[in-house]
Amino acid sequence: MSGLSVVHSPLHERTPPPRAAVHPGELPRLGTLPGQLKAILRQSGRHPRVEVVRSHLRIRVMSLWSTKSDTDPKKLSPVEQARASMRKLSERGVEIPAQVALPILEAEKAGDFKSAPSDVQHKFWSAYGALNSKIKSAEEAKDYYRRFFYGILTALLLLQLYYSASLAVQARLIDVGKAIQAFDTQSTTTQIAKVLADHKEAVREQATYLHINEYIMGIPKRIASLLSILGLGDGAVAADDKPEAVARVQLDLATSFIGGFLLPVLYGMLGAIAFVLRRLSDESLTGEESREIRSRYSLRVPIGALSGLAAGWLLQPPTSSTMTSLSPFALAFVAGYSADLVFTAMDRLVAAFTSAPEPRKAERPSGDVSPQASDGSGTRQLPDSNADPSAATAAPTPEAAGPAPQQRSPRAPDIAALSSRAQANQQANQNV
Repeated sequence: MSGLSVVHSPLHERTPPPRAAVHPGELPRLGTLPGQLKAILRQSGRHPRVEVVRSHLRIRVMSLWSTKSDTDPKKLSPVEQARASMRKLSERGVEIPAQVALPILEAEKAGDFKSAPSDVQHKFWSAYGALNSKIKSAEEAKDYYRRFFYGILTALLLLQLYYSASLAVQARLIDVGKAIQAFDTQSTTTQIAKVLADHKEAVREQATYLHINEYIMGIPKRIASLLSILGLGDGAVAADDKPEAVARVQLDLATSFIGGFLLPVLYGMLGAIAFVLRRLSDESLTGEESREIRSRYSLRVPIGALSGLAAGWLLQPPTSSTMTSLSPFALAFVAGYSADLVFTAMDRLVAAFTSAPEPRKAERPSGDVSPQASDGSGTRQLPDSNADPSAATAAPTPEAAGPAPQQRSPRAPDIAALSSRAQANQQANQNV
């Protein structure tokens, strides 16, 4: 009997104890979910079914990992990448020319590409370059600017919501403050009960909007706390400050900064991205042209941001214009979409202040510039400073000279062409 017990004792040790089985009812007593999983794996680690499931999961994970690594472009050979590109083009319905597909197929048939003939390698690389110019089409640029567009649009909507909420709270605080001041000035005894009730309701409403202001100003206060490291202050409010006055100042600063700077910049960027996406949506673009658009329009978005920021400063529509119905944010979007409009206005503004007026050309009189003799004595008379320049520089006619001897000037045709006003002035000078 003792021998039998010795023989059967190892068998009993190899068999798992009854506690090894985990029942569903015991799961809540094992703690949290990670603790439950660890306990299940620890207690059923030697179970055959668990080993089978574990090995199956290991094989699945390894197969997925190998599939992912096999399709990774960085680990594929150039021939395999070219074949994958051809497949992608075929799935999109793009026709691949024969002069592009045949060299790739020949390189694939050659086996080891490194040991292939030089002419096969040369034809392959030429065909692969042409294939890449087609596969890198407008879709990549569209995806890039589409993601950029959605990011800017999300930030714009959140900031617009914050701006609208701040404006609403600011307006209500102003209205409630005016109502409280009006209630304080009413001193009639007949309506004292109604005035006190309305005053109490207005104070309660003001306290509610002050709490909303604390919630709205939570994000700027966190940013200010980060900037306090630079020594800019923590923005602490004194105990004797009026909460409603502090709230008005905070909302005024927030709305002026967001509405005057951040929102115009975002609207300008959104307009610039809309312009680029509209350009990319042209179906007549070839692969090379669409590939160059991303690099060509890489500065379009920053220019759109600057245009949107400057739109509120420069593009102030007149009262008779149809653009009066457009808000500053709409003008910022239009400025970002058509940045040339803003920069043309800036060029005109700069030219108006920097361009000097052209000097006027001096008009030469038709008569003789040199003074002529007024009498027969041979003396010359200087022109009067107050007289007409044309009369001062002209010589008297023989009729106005009196008894002077008839001497014809060498510029007689010019003297005959003097105006009547010059002759009258010359006669007045002689009479004096």
